[in-house]
Amino acid sequence: MKTAPIQNQDSEIVKMSFFQKYKWGLLPLLFAMALYINTLHHGFVLDDNMIFQDKNITEGIKGIPSLFSEKTLPEAGNIKPYRPMTGVSFAIDYSLFDNGDKANITSKLHLMNILYYSLALFLTFVLALKLFKNQLLALAISLVFAAHPIHTEVVANIKSRDEILAFLFGVLALITFIKFKESKHVKWQYTSVVIYFMAVLSKESAILFIGIFPFIAYYLSEEKTFKGSYILDSKLFLIPAVLYLVLQHSVLGMNLMPKMSELDDMLVGITNPSENLATRIYIVGLYLYKICIPHPLMYDYSINYISKKSFSSMEVWASLLVLISLIFLIFKGIVRKNRIAFGLLFMFLMFTLTCNLFIAIGATFAERFAFTPSLGFAIALVFLFSEIGKKINSKPLILLVLLVPILGLYSFKTITRNKDWVDNDTLFTHDYMESSKSLRVQNNYAAIFYQKAKITTDSIEKRKLFVKSIQILEGVTRHYPDYIEAYIQKGISYLEIKDCDNAVKNFEKAKSISKYNYLVESNLGIGYINCGKSEQALDIFRKLLKNDTSLTSFYLRHLGVAHINTNRLDSAEYYFNRIKQEYPNDTEVDPYIKILADKKNMKLSQPISQAPMPQQALAKTPPQVFDAATDKMFNDGYQAYQKGDKVKAKNIIENLIKTTPTHALGYAVLGIIAFDNNEFQKSIEYYKKSIALNPTDARIYYNVGNSYLKLNKDAEAIKVFEKCIQQAPTYDKPYKALELYYTSKNNPEKAGYYTDKLKHLK
Repeated sequence: MKTAPIQNQDSEIVKMSFFQKYKWGLLPLLFAMALYINTLHHGFVLDDNMIFQDKNITEGIKGIPSLFSEKTLPEAGNIKPYRPMTGVSFAIDYSLFDNGDKANITSKLHLMNILYYSLALFLTFVLALKLFKNQLLALAISLVFAAHPIHTEVVANIKSRDEILAFLFGVLALITFIKFKESKHVKWQYTSVVIYFMAVLSKESAILFIGIFPFIAYYLSEEKTFKGSYILDSKLFLIPAVLYLVLQHSVLGMNLMPKMSELDDMLVGITNPSENLATRIYIVGLYLYKICIPHPLMYDYSINYISKKSFSSMEVWASLLVLISLIFLIFKGIVRKNRIAFGLLFMFLMFTLTCNLFIAIGATFAERFAFTPSLGFAIALVFLFSEIGKKINSKPLILLVLLVPILGLYSFKTITRNKDWVDNDTLFTHDYMESSKSLRVQNNYAAIFYQKAKITTDSIEKRKLFVKSIQILEGVTRHYPDYIEAYIQKGISYLEIKDCDNAVKNFEKAKSISKYNYLVESNLGIGYINCGKSEQALDIFRKLLKNDTSLTSFYLRHLGVAHINTNRLDSAEYYFNRIKQEYPNDTEVDPYIKILADKKNMKLSQPISQAPMPQQALAKTPPQVFDAATDKMFNDGYQAYQKGDKVKAKNIIENLIKTTPTHALGYAVLGIIAFDNNEFQKSIEYYKKSIALNPTDARIYYNVGNSYLKLNKDAEAIKVFEKCIQQAPTYDKPYKALELYYTSKNNPEKAGYYTDKLKHLK
């Protein structure tokens, strides 16, 4: 296609130096940085914090080889990703930036996302320049792509780096392929194949770039018709594509299309073929709409956001008309080598696997799936405006003038949408207020009220918040009776308000619709204990102990509690002793051993409740108990600390505290780590948070006293040690501390007093 006002600059570009050619590519690079600079101090959102739960990533550079032979990155629903190149980038980040400060590494991770995105924008400029031989066109395309608001999820959500890297390597593979076509040097062809493989190893959707190579060869040629030889020209790219599929199957032992539920992709629940097809067509139309008009934006479009459609719906026919028109324009335009058609072709090819039109994937709809296709939209839009510019003004700069309103609107939307991604509370609340149709959005919004209730001290307000969470979840399960997570969350909230019958009812419902699931089973067992049905809890925890080795101490502890409640004290002692033998550093069992002793001495007649504890706990009250997943997370962090990996331990426990801000022992471990790092004031702050949640743990008072001594605050230390003695008169460590303190101060009378106390204790 000839463009009169904006002529090709091919001959001029050939004569330019590297800087002269690509200097304007710095503008979209800097523009991208400016758009996303407000994400630098955001926290972890959605499943970001799962990234560093992969041991290969937290081993840094040393763990990189294992990233290619093991599953990496967190599972998304039932999808088990094999994306080793993305894992490599996170491993490098961990090596470079992890210093034990969670805020620091989170900020650096956001910075790296911005830098990768900005580099991708520079490469976008280079690709457009090589394709269209015009700097102004290349600049316009890369600016539109940089500003597009549908990218906010990809850049602001750390885990979505896989999308950025897949795009970055994919574009670089196209650039080197063009270099091969221009120079005929086979080294560039091999380079392109290798880089394409890196793109696919970043995210499997990059495999679709294989469809772009033949059309680039055609557009660069002098031929008037598209020939099969252009496809043959790209046959080498089949090697990395097939190799990836082999590796993926070898490492994960699964196919690209795992079994899905309606919650993963609502199309699974539409059994009528006509309605299923109509809904697929509507979803394609929604993608095209969101790419053109990215408002409103949501982090989730799962079940109930998109309703089942039929061919009686005008929305379906509108989508079908647009789709047919798009295919017609592509077919007609490709024959004429129309550049608008090339952009539309790029957009269409790059979402053929993710738009649900041809195959059902692991999500009904997601903005991140429109990230790479939106480059095709940017190309088509710029050339459309170029055509308009020809008709109203012969000056090339009119193109940018026409694009300014769109760039302004897109930029404003991007910057404001970034603010929603600051943390889970902000994102969940904003998107619920924007549209509460998605059941997952409702479920996550209910979790906000649950978390607020956990940290609220006012008992009346606390109950109101738990009830509000339950009310929202009731609506979720009414719309979708198979939502397992909603039943679990409801059950836990009912436990918090001491309504154990409804708690058990919800846990039993979750069990009835799920396969054998340790989280469901554990919560049901805890529910039975709270409802005075410890006999049934015994059966559950025995089975869990047999089938799941990852939470052995957790199951042993609950078996011990259930046996206490059924007056089988010898059996309870057996399970607690097993914990002490197999997990000698597990201090959480100690209060239960004390309870067992009181029971044997007839000092305790009430059954032990496993509900989460109020802040003003009594001395004889059992310690806090959380669900199995929380318990496992704490144990992982504590074991990392015991093995000497304080950085990993701190990272895990900080993530635990973020999701479970009432975990007293979590704060205690952070205090110990801070003490080991000579951060004594910080250790006191952590210990005090732990004491506020569990004011009966004498060990924490003792640790606070030691921290005060390190800060030379002797008076405060003495008060805390004395408080510790009041809490636990038989706990010897505060006596020893005071004995040593007064000995060091040459006060034999007081030192002798505590020496006598210790002798009496023995």
